Amino acid sequence: MISGTSFDRSYFKERLDRNQRLAARSRNPEIRAIHLEYVRLYSQILERNDGVPA
Repeated sequence: MISGTSFDRSYFKERLDRNQRLAARSRNPEIRAIHLEYVRLYSQILERNDGVPA
């Protein structure tokens, strides 16, 4: 984890969107699964910070 750096909602939303796009493009099921795991994790971060599903 990066110490001393704050990330706002837009950072996590950007990462979520990017990983959704990469998962959709990936032909390799293992790589797709990794991108989808990032999507899940970024969604959890956004929900925790906002209390609203992403």
